[in-house]
Amino acid sequence: MRKAIFIATAALLGVTSLAFGSNKVENASEETAIVSVARNYMNAYYTGDAVRMERALHPDFHKRTLRTAGDAKVREIKEDNVQSMLEGVRSGSGTKIPENERVQKIQVLDIYRDAATVKVTTGRWIDYMLITRQNGEWRVLDVILQYTKK
Repeated sequence: MRKAIFIATAALLGVTSLAFGSNKVENASEETAIVSVARNYMNAYYTGDAVRMERALHPDFHKRTLRTAGDAKVREIKEDNVQSMLEGVRSGSGTKIPENERVQKIQVLDIYRDAATVKVTTGRWIDYMLITRQNGEWRVLDVILQYTKK
């Protein structure tokens, strides 16, 4: 009887380990896809590639840029949508940013089903991104940008 219980317990633990192990693999591939869309968003800006940017954006994309004063109170919130973001990319403003002030770190903070949160740190600002899956592909839905340099 003890032997049967031991074998059943070992089998159950093995199946549980396989289930959780495959979940980690699935999350790893999801994380890779999420980092990829965040990187595409940033690199499209830096290279002035509006086509690449459009592929990274969700149709309902919104970006809010927070500008603050010395006392850390928000003075202005600038908003962008898909159209204004693509116009900005086409203007090439991102191409003027030196390499050493571009993306330094991309962190996936959380993934749940079709939603993910990402923090992108650059030499000039931090982007907090909400990324969602649309038709099986991850897209940038919302961004809040906060400058770290004046």
